[in-house]
Amino acid sequence: MIITFICTGNTCRSPVAEGIFKKMHPEYDVYSAGLNTVFGMNVSENSVIAAKDYGVDISGHVSRPLSKELLMATDLFVCLSQSHAMQLMPLVGKGRVYVLGNGISDPYGGSLDIYKSCAKEIYDGLLKLDEDLKTLPVIRPMTEEDIKGVAELEKECFASPWSEKSLSEELENGNAYFFVADISGEIAGYIGTISVFGECSVTNIAVKEKYRNKGIASSLLQRAILNSVYLDDDFITLEVRKSNTPAISLYEKFGFRKMGERKNFYRLPTEDAYIYNKYLKGDSE
Repeated sequence: MIITFICTGNTCRSPVAEGIFKKMHPEYDVYSAGLNTVFGMNVSENSVIAAKDYGVDISGHVSRPLSKELLMATDLFVCLSQSHAMQLMPLVGKGRVYVLGNGISDPYGGSLDIYKSCAKEIYDGLLKLDEDLKTLPVIRPMTEEDIKGVAELEKECFASPWSEKSLSEELENGNAYFFVADISGEIAGYIGTISVFGECSVTNIAVKEKYRNKGIASSLLQRAILNSVYLDDDFITLEVRKSNTPAISLYEKFGFRKMGERKNFYRLPTEDAYIYNKYLKGDSE
């Protein structure tokens, strides 16, 4: 899992959060970045001192702005204030954004005591984050370890499910991009796409019945759309059963437009499909 802590300048709050959470979870890839900063600024001396109270040395940290690469790679953005979250949500979707605690007070320009109080706020927020990660759907790239869980999800959701072998073969396809919704190790949902010569095709999107109506499908679709933007795709295309009103509503909410139909596209039961496209570089000619 890749987690990125977000604040404004990346010299006070987020470096402390990054350092402490790395110590708590060395198995995660943990970063921090600022929404309004430049690369290479030194971390605040008071933040360095405050972090040492938690056994963390952040003296070597230098600021970095949120890059396109980090925007794409991050599975969960942990924001240090609600205003940071509001700026990120239009870019990455609500499902990939988490606000630490009740928002962490900015100590910039304050005394050492204020910085130490801020570090305590951060630490308490990280303990809560640690608990919330047990129930929070994290949207991340699919791995080989997820194949069995995704295959089980396919059996639950589709009359003609993909096998573990088929999923494994697709995952090895250099043009395939699969993402899962992971809730404490359980695969709650997934989306698969294939991008070739500027065209992205959605192969499947599924959510376990017990996790539906919780925004997981929206988060998965948002991640796939952002991935296609990063790949410089021209458009995304998909098919949907004519009777699948919830899915149609979801696609139209994200700007997909009905372009045509495929007769008898689906089996078990036989049904026509609508073709929906979303153009990523303006309308088609």
